[in-house]
Amino acid sequence: FVLRRWAPQRPFAEMASNGNGHDDDMSVLPPVIHAILHEDDAALDVDAEKFLPILRRSSATEIWHKHGHFYSHLHDVWQMLCAWKQPREVCRLGLFHSAYSNSFVSMNLYCPDTPEGRQELRDLVGSDAEELVWKFCVINRQEMETDAIKTMAIPAEGRTFAHIRTGEPVHCSAAEIGMFLVETLADYQDQSFGWQSDLEAGKCQALWPGTFKPTLRMSKVSKLAQVARTHGHLKVVPPIFGRCTKLLNEEDELAARELYWSSACASTEGRHDQLVIDLLRASELNPFVAEPHVVRAQVLMQQEKWSEAADAAKSALRMFYEWATQWDNRMPFTAWVSWTRCILLQTSYKEWPKTHGGLESLGAVHPSQRFRGLNSDRNFGEKKRKLEHETQ
Repeated sequence: FVLRRWAPQRPFAEMASNGNGHDDDMSVLPPVIHAILHEDDAALDVDAEKFLPILRRSSATEIWHKHGHFYSHLHDVWQMLCAWKQPREVCRLGLFHSAYSNSFVSMNLYCPDTPEGRQELRDLVGSDAEELVWKFCVINRQEMETDAIKTMAIPAEGRTFAHIRTGEPVHCSAAEIGMFLVETLADYQDQSFGWQSDLEAGKCQALWPGTFKPTLRMSKVSKLAQVARTHGHLKVVPPIFGRCTKLLNEEDELAARELYWSSACASTEGRHDQLVIDLLRASELNPFVAEPHVVRAQVLMQQEKWSEAADAAKSALRMFYEWATQWDNRMPFTAWVSWTRCILLQTSYKEWPKTHGGLESLGAVHPSQRFRGLNSDRNFGEKKRKLEHETQ
């Protein structure tokens, strides 16, 4: 994992007086998040421009994958692993984890059955990463995951799997299985949303993309994370789930999602206090997701509770920066981070617009980006109400 240095932005406190004491470093992007938002792939891996263009020119940009195309999924899994400071070979495993097809997906980008096919990928990512990719693609992933969750362990001697196509034995060490589980954490968190949870609940005729509720896979992911930490001989433990020490139970995950969803999709009119209570409860039940904090920050901004809104926005940003992905897949990671930073900036001005034009003129996430005040003149909603009143 290689990351170039960035010249940090000056914090809000040095550029605008906020009067609320919130002058910590949440106003400055961590370097790895800066690289992700600025699409500076070379900051994540110095060889990125060697292999990413080849992957972009492949059929990966055409292949459907859950809530985007296959390339975007591979790229985002790679970004997450980089943000978690995983070894380079693990990050590259994430980028090419389906390159040879695997037990979960049928498409492939390279041929795993010929020396020439494997050498082509080896030349791109290196021998260590290619070996991990090959093993990951030819073992039964479901068997690996099911066994890990059932036993909450990895055998110290590793495990031998049957090749999914030939049946030949493929031995994986405990350390290799640990790396496979870490890749799986990022894989699930990037691609999962409510449609898959409906399918897993037996609703196999659920229409894609469904209502796009957040995933119900985090309980499972938390267990895999703990197994990887405890038995996987990890060189670097991911920061998620309290450095992979905490578990999320299924009942709390479901209750948190339903509270969040009912709040995020509700009208705030006359319900601000109850929405804040419900969103706080959602964060208590599932403390590993950022979005309930973001929605709560918006409600608090409407109430002009600037300090509380700033605290909620900062809680969200800490979680976004830790995971380097989103939980609510209705919007991409970059949108969630930018919107939350926008809210945080507005707390420093103690200002939240009440017109549609004012809300649409939001966007700046740092004082240096704000050229003028918000546009509060455009207010079609008010004009519509006045017209309706006049015609009655």
